[in-house]
Amino acid sequence: MPNVLPGSFDLHIIDTCNLNCKGCVVLDYLQDGRITNSRYELSDVKEVIENLTRLDLHLEELKILGGEPTLHTNLDEIVDYLLSTNRFDFLSLVTNGLNFTPKIVNTLKKLDRLVISVYPLEEDLGDIIQASDLYKDLSSHVDVSFWRQNGFHLWGEEEDNIPYSTKLNWERCYQKDTCRVITKKHLYRCTTTYSEKKDMCTWDNTQQVVDFINSDIPLSHCAVCPFPPKLQKWESNNLPIDTKNFHRGINLIKNY
Repeated sequence: MPNVLPGSFDLHIIDTCNLNCKGCVVLDYLQDGRITNSRYELSDVKEVIENLTRLDLHLEELKILGGEPTLHTNLDEIVDYLLSTNRFDFLSLVTNGLNFTPKIVNTLKKLDRLVISVYPLEEDLGDIIQASDLYKDLSSHVDVSFWRQNGFHLWGEEEDNIPYSTKLNWERCYQKDTCRVITKKHLYRCTTTYSEKKDMCTWDNTQQVVDFINSDIPLSHCAVCPFPPKLQKWESNNLPIDTKNFHRGINLIKNY
């Protein structure tokens, strides 16, 4: 029997997006324009899975992210390959829902779960999608949920009147269970340490990986990463472009 790693693991496959969210943890890290993602081709994805196979590891959930993963020109091939590997129980994808071309929709129907991030751009995208024929079609094949994000975390900044400590930051943070990041060379317990490129685990041996994932010892970065961090209202770094892409996305949904 393979060793099952509980929780959700994020596979970032692209370093671009059709939105320009201020403070995006992988495309505008710490609001200084830092891009911490890399584009993964199918060969890179295969290398990630080969690590799991070599160490006889099985994931509870593998989650495809970007940037915006539906912009990846080889998304269909990547999804087909992942589904053929039998290295996870559930395959999910997180999207901003603004690139629902017929080809992309056909790919998304193969998933177990689709998470649509909804940002406060003019109309409510979630309401538009749920009233559409697109939603009826998608939801008959895949579990669709909506993640409304009206604010972004200001990583490293404390909220007022909340006590913080390394231990409290670790205990409060949901990312250690739901936002683990899996790459060709390393495994991270959260997106923040992935962006910092610290507190990672290599793929040297099975027990090392299992112990890393099951550890309840705070990471070193927890000492300087208060949780919950301060929240800021969602903003765009390029509102004219984001508005244009939003309208294009709405047209794709309504004309499906």
